[in-house]
Amino acid sequence: MIKLLLIALGGGLGASARFLINESMRSYYFFMLPSGIIFVNFLGCFLIGIMMAQITDLKSNLYFFIVVGFLGSFTTMSAFSQQTIEMLYNGKEINALIYILISVGSCLLGTILAYSFFKTT
Repeated sequence: MIKLLLIALGGGLGASARFLINESMRSYYFFMLPSGIIFVNFLGCFLIGIMMAQITDLKSNLYFFIVVGFLGSFTTMSAFSQQTIEMLYNGKEINALIYILISVGSCLLGTILAYSFFKTT
């Protein structure tokens, strides 16, 4: 039961952080793309890379709070999907393709960089 509460608390905080960051970056565009979610997804993946390298006990309370709860809701792909579909419906197929490539590529890069940098063994 404690793990479920930790996930819920972390999830609420992660979703709130994602919203605040995205809102604060709403006026910034990177190649005419919504930069808030690109940044959130990169940051979240970078942080998950750190957690993968540092938290060895996948059943610990810290893992459930940070990785499953906070980062799981912080880096949601639903906003990414919604924004991609909006671009497609508005006839911006090239923007959608670039958005997909930058988003997925930066998330993978963030996770790889963090994991490589913070791995202790």
